Amino acid sequence: MEMKIRFEGIYERDMDLLFMRKLSADKGFVKSFFLEAEQPKAKGYDKAEFTVEKVSHSVMTEDGESDIEAVLSVGNRKIALLIEDKIDAVAMPDQASRYQLRGQKAVERGDYEEFFVFIIAPRDYLSGNAEAKEYPHRISYEDVRGSLTDEFEKAVINHALSDANNTRLPRDAKVTAFWDQLYDFLNVNYHGIFEVHGHKGLARSGAPGQWITITCNNQFGIQIKSDRGYVDLEIRNYADKFQQFSKDNQQLIDEKKLHIRTASKALAVRYYVDCIDFTKEFETQEAALRTAFDAAKELQDLIKVIKVR
Repeated sequence: MEMKIRFEGIYERDMDLLFMRKLSADKGFVKSFFLEAEQPKAKGYDKAEFTVEKVSHSVMTEDGESDIEAVLSVGNRKIALLIEDKIDAVAMPDQASRYQLRGQKAVERGDYEEFFVFIIAPRDYLSGNAEAKEYPHRISYEDVRGSLTDEFEKAVINHALSDANNTRLPRDAKVTAFWDQLYDFLNVNYHGIFEVHGHKGLARSGAPGQWITITCNNQFGIQIKSDRGYVDLEIRNYADKFQQFSKDNQQLIDEKKLHIRTASKALAVRYYVDCIDFTKEFETQEAALRTAFDAAKELQDLIKVIKVR
């Protein structure tokens, strides 16, 4: 009898761990998907003996995060594979170029001599996402699946790709149209002020509570958490400085009536606003959107004056 393997949902982190295992334990996987890619192959790495020295997950630097990093010893050189993994999350602006920046700084530090940047994602994501096309090397989940012999590994990828995967929400034309109107609204009312993730025409899920992500710089970001009714200025990797930050900025916190919270590893400077429902007509949500982006503008301006040690 054939064994049945059942999953509730496969998240990007689950896929990260699967790919990390393949990188650490399967030299054939490393060679065929990475060292035979265009740039490494041009250097002759596809024909060289190698060992995998280190595989790391969620590597954070001041220039952002690498989902997976693998460092290989090839002859007397160390090379790195910097890998972005996506199931269907919206790509961050300049994500591919920030991988290049992180790799170059690591070379300058002497961590390794050379690096190559990859994205692994479903085939439809690679073909339909503008940011994905900025990566020098692209590997599809479907191609990886075709190389596998382990039934469990194949089942993981099959579920990640399937409509039954509850982390891959079905696309919704009405919500997508709402987002398109939102980008027009920003262009008219906040032109040049915000760098909002995504772009017009990007297909969106039907979830009513969408989050609007605004890039500020490598340390700060803003999230309009539409379903929760608040706007956060997030200070990355600063949650453990909660008490110090509150003490250093107490006068400003009182004057601006700010709320200070922790959000995972980040410290959040928060304003409460009305919720926004992306499944409703845009005109009915426009006032709430304006209030939220006004709050985001005020939080963005605070970056110049708040004290961060």
